[in-house]
Amino acid sequence: MSVTFHIEGNPTGAFDAHCYETDTTLGPVVGYDAIVALMDAHKAECEECAAYGIYSHAIMDVSDEQDVNVSNMNARVLLNALGRHADGDEFDLCGSLSGEDFLGRVLLALATDRDDSGVASAVVGGSALGQRGATMIDCGLPAGYFAERFGALHALAQEATRLGRDVVWS
Repeated sequence: MSVTFHIEGNPTGAFDAHCYETDTTLGPVVGYDAIVALMDAHKAECEECAAYGIYSHAIMDVSDEQDVNVSNMNARVLLNALGRHADGDEFDLCGSLSGEDFLGRVLLALATDRDDSGVASAVVGGSALGQRGATMIDCGLPAGYFAERFGALHALAQEATRLGRDVVWS
């Protein structure tokens, strides 16, 4: 599972769909009925989409190019550094803040002295350790991970602030 930080968007009323079998994008077209008609026509010609389906996508008024996607575990660490932890040990991995508030929190996190030397991957269970059951692997973090992620969140927050939008994560 993962969490994506993105700028709040509004639907434009346009839709598209993508066939991964033929690497074809249908649309964009205005209105859901129009994309459904295109998808039905495409499924008549594409066995893969006829068997497994093809799904439409609402086109939003903001780009997703600056989206920041991280694992759930890393999202907890980032949200904690942004002061967005719940009481106790529970974290809400869905939420939103105004672009200005999020930007301020990112700037504070960037200014904080943090060990960013990385964490080595490790096997934490399984036959490699002489244990029965599944082998569990902690993939660790590369050196500079926090600087990179907070840098990307900074760019996202600046754009959200410029647009007067919220930063949303889920």
